[in-house]
Amino acid sequence: MATALVAATVGAAVLSVAGPAYADPGPNDGHHPGPDPKITSIVVNPSEVVLTRHRDSATVSVTVKGVDLKSAQVYFLPKGHHWGGGDNDGGHGGNDGPWGQKDDAEKNVMYKPTWFSETYSKTIGWNDTVGSWSVRVVAWGVNGRKVFGDSSFFVKHNTWTPPRSPKGTRFVGFNASPEPVKQGRKLTLSGRLQVAQCYGDHYYKWDRARVELDGSSSSGSCYESRKYWHDWYKLGWEDIDVYFLPKGSHKWRYVDTIETNPDGTFYTKVKALKSGNWGVRFEGNRDLAGSEAYDYVKVVK
Repeated sequence: MATALVAATVGAAVLSVAGPAYADPGPNDGHHPGPDPKITSIVVNPSEVVLTRHRDSATVSVTVKGVDLKSAQVYFLPKGHHWGGGDNDGGHGGNDGPWGQKDDAEKNVMYKPTWFSETYSKTIGWNDTVGSWSVRVVAWGVNGRKVFGDSSFFVKHNTWTPPRSPKGTRFVGFNASPEPVKQGRKLTLSGRLQVAQCYGDHYYKWDRARVELDGSSSSGSCYESRKYWHDWYKLGWEDIDVYFLPKGSHKWRYVDTIETNPDGTFYTKVKALKSGNWGVRFEGNRDLAGSEAYDYVKVVK
């Protein structure tokens, strides 16, 4: 298979995870009067950042909500790195250590309890670390007490290069589900294969003939240029190959060959053993251009 299958555009997802929210140790004595502050939710959007070119970048937003908070600070760090002091990338405010600091005078100021909601952001570029990122939230309550919360998001590169010329076939609705899936369980791969339909209700098929939808044929081939296309038509009884690209690998593995139904749909089941991309490929023939599609699935234990 080519270096990569055709990349489907990945829409932004929202991961709402409160994570472990915890306060700094110590009794709630005179130094911390008033109700204990709480982080009620941390929403990271998107949960997966996909970059396709070296000049690409994406913004990750983190919305922090809580009660009896007066301020918060957000830090981003690739997993595998340690939270150090002095060089954390905070989404808001200064950084004087792993959690930031507030002076004693500010800690002792009393505020009325209130609901808190703020959004922080970070730009992720091609040169940033690929893989899982940790998000740490440090918030200060109106009583000066500190609370913490954690969440995460994922960064990946998609180096697929789109074709230079239009293709006469395409996959639509390709999906590998469920996502995520438990290790060893079955995944369902499904979708539909279509062929370009031209004006006059003809579509591209064998021997460069213009085959009408009722099965009769006539000469000519309007499908050589996209300007003649006006719709897409079912492409049944065609063989398509199933491939798998394990996470961290650059080599696609052949899995199976299946056939499309008369209406162009297809359906098969595979065993999920490792996270990675599941792909389908129609090789094409002398008169039908090939096409590809893929979908990433995370496997959990």
